[in-house]
Amino acid sequence: MKKLLYLSVILLGITFSSCEEDEPICTIMTEDTVEGSWSMTEAMLGWGGYQTFEMNELVWTFNNNQMFVYFGDSLGLNPSIPYSSTSNAGYDYTASDSSIIINEVGYNLSVNETELIIDQNPWSDGIQLTFTRN
Repeated sequence: MKKLLYLSVILLGITFSSCEEDEPICTIMTEDTVEGSWSMTEAMLGWGGYQTFEMNELVWTFNNNQMFVYFGDSLGLNPSIPYSSTSNAGYDYTASDSSIIINEVGYNLSVNETELIIDQNPWSDGIQLTFTRN
């Protein structure tokens, strides 16, 4: 019983010491945002085909409403992959919780700490692009 009391006191102390006194709330930060650098791992292109990639072969970077696409010259890309015809190209984008508009074209958006999915109705032969956070 004494051990349980000591454990409770320690856990309670850790809980209350994780915030600064002048902070009203403790916030746990998660990276459920499109901002950052993402490696495309899979491109399902409907009738346009299918292609997979290793980490850092095809990278899309989102920063301050600008998206940049990077890939090596020797990488053979399916021409149906959007925004991937020119390396180091930049495009404007805006994103919300469930959608993203890149260069005035709308897509569905799903993002969490490690994975980003951009699609245009893959269940009806649209595209789905899957990324892993770098």
